[in-house]
Amino acid sequence: MCKASERPLLALIETIVASGAPAVPLATTSVLPADEDTPLAKAIAMVKAAGYRIGRAKASKIPRPKKRVGPSFIAEFADGTTTRMSVFTSLKKLDWDRGERLSQAAWQSRWRMHKRAEVGRLVTLRAPPSPAIISMRFETQDGTVLGRREQSNA
Repeated sequence: MCKASERPLLALIETIVASGAPAVPLATTSVLPADEDTPLAKAIAMVKAAGYRIGRAKASKIPRPKKRVGPSFIAEFADGTTTRMSVFTSLKKLDWDRGERLSQAAWQSRWRMHKRAEVGRLVTLRAPPSPAIISMRFETQDGTVLGRREQSNA
């Protein structure tokens, strides 16, 4: 625990409150002129001389939500199914493998959903491998095609 002498600003504030002097709003502490001769300015100078920093609060460490959405990956399967989803990837270096894996997982999820609607939820279904992808492409949110790949019939 710190002694009162090690906490000059707190000690001064307690003395000001005890004496009944008008309180200075905290917002004015950052705009005080350096040559002002008020008790608060003197206390701030003493605290700074003691080596403590007085400044604005640090920015929050809570991450802010992303402001951009990744490009959409559109895949067309041999059975006529089309999947569309956003993929976390760079706009310059498109991650085709990730888009393909996500599309296959989406196809299997749809297959399970349709089969469970027919059979019932109590049945555990293992989805078959997804059909071949005929074509796939990356698009931005405004519809600009970033890249396209067609399935070769070799």
